[in-house]
Amino acid sequence: MSRSTPTPTHDREEALGRTPVKNHHLREERAAGGDLVIVYPVTPRPWIAALARRLGAGPTAPRTARLQLDLLGTEVWGMLDGRSTLREVAERFAQRHRLAAREAETAVAQFVRELGRRGLVALR
Repeated sequence: MSRSTPTPTHDREEALGRTPVKNHHLREERAAGGDLVIVYPVTPRPWIAALARRLGAGPTAPRTARLQLDLLGTEVWGMLDGRSTLREVAERFAQRHRLAAREAETAVAQFVRELGRRGLVALR
């Protein structure tokens, strides 16, 4: 008996139809050169927090991390409005930079995947 597994194309199409939404716990700043910097909270891994407690460390202020975006990253970040799907963002990006649709989809999806890995966006 053969199993029916989703094809990568199906997964890709599903992902492109989803809407990226920014994490509301972050803030945006401008670096000295004008680049966009995203400042976001970082939660320590549970085992690190447990080790710190065992060593007598008291409560600490929430830690933050910073991600500085280049010009293209800033452009895509600005397109993440919570209403546009990943496909729509990629289409606008492709038009602005005269890219093939597939190339833009790949670049935008990889960028949003990295933002998601850091907890800066989620797909709805």
